[in-house]
Amino acid sequence: MTRIPVFLLLIFSSFSTLAQVQVPESTSRTTSNLPAGYYSTAAGLSCSNLKSALFTIISANTTELLYSELWATYPRTDKRRNDSNTEDVVWDMYSDNPTGPDPYVYRFVVNQCGNYNREGDCYNREHTFPQSWFNDALPMRSDMNHIFPTDGAVNGLRGNFPFGEVSTLSSVSSNQFNPTLNGGKLGTGSNFGYNGVVFEPINAYKGDLARAILYMAVRYESQIAGWRTNGNADNVLDGSSYQVFDPWHLRLLFKWHEQDPVSQKERDRNDSVFVIQGNRNPFIDHPEWVFEVWRCTGLLSPTGLNDVLNLPVSAVRLYPNPVYRTDVQLELATPFNESVMAQVLDINGRVLHQQVIPRGQTRLQLPAAGLNPGLYLLKINTARGIVVRKLQVN
Repeated sequence: MTRIPVFLLLIFSSFSTLAQVQVPESTSRTTSNLPAGYYSTAAGLSCSNLKSALFTIISANTTELLYSELWATYPRTDKRRNDSNTEDVVWDMYSDNPTGPDPYVYRFVVNQCGNYNREGDCYNREHTFPQSWFNDALPMRSDMNHIFPTDGAVNGLRGNFPFGEVSTLSSVSSNQFNPTLNGGKLGTGSNFGYNGVVFEPINAYKGDLARAILYMAVRYESQIAGWRTNGNADNVLDGSSYQVFDPWHLRLLFKWHEQDPVSQKERDRNDSVFVIQGNRNPFIDHPEWVFEVWRCTGLLSPTGLNDVLNLPVSAVRLYPNPVYRTDVQLELATPFNESVMAQVLDINGRVLHQQVIPRGQTRLQLPAAGLNPGLYLLKINTARGIVVRKLQVN
């Protein structure tokens, strides 16, 4: 493992990466810097053999950053355009509102924590896999693949609680919001039998965070079995190097991975992290490997994109379906009481188009004329869960 100052890496990377190209909304991916043959030694493997092969691949030739150097990486790895499209701002998954105005935005450097009193004060560095679970040790403490810029107060609210789904909110101090301003929640729920306190992010980023935690199980395969007694890690870790997680947590991470497929945000970030840190999250490059790695546990049942709300077919209608060389109409029997995000995905879960359905609206036109013949999925993300419909293009 090498040590190169991060400011030099960022300078060098501006010359070494492939340029991002402008692509239409219906295109699933921009240029990637994934080297040919990067995963060749994992080909054809499954279960523990695949996991160990990926561990070897993503542990080689990495650059260990100092924890303080993470700040300098975020303008490259975690930027987005603000709502008015006038400047780049911090892409904070704990404050971003994909279907409406953001409650607040952060600018790089000037809004960096520091001290904070309440949500909206400054952005910090959130370890999706809490630091106490690995005793604050390097390189885990500065591994970019699981550390994201997020609001300091929400980071503190989440603390070292596991991720999960909340039905009953926890009491918080007077200077905290629960739910948070973009809808994150701290509380308890029925999480595959686990009834402890958990933090639930919004649906749009559940897959991002799940894949970051699954990455940790692979990247630190040789160490993670010994972390079970650190802090409250026993709530999620089972003390093994293969399964790694307690059954409830593995099932939850897999559920979120399926329900929130890999986004272009994740792909772009994966490429940027690769330039700086020298390794990748394999579950962003190959989402199908989540099931392939852990299928021998007997705990996972792949279902594709689950229709969590289980609405009747007549509640969400697509027509014409099948569609041929024309756009498709989406019609809701009754409007949602909040703005929701509608996405068109290919069968591998890649988002080809996304569009907000404003509160109260019941009709929407979706671009399908440019799609190749095949099966696609319409996914509607709501605060209560998701709805999925199949779309056939002939």
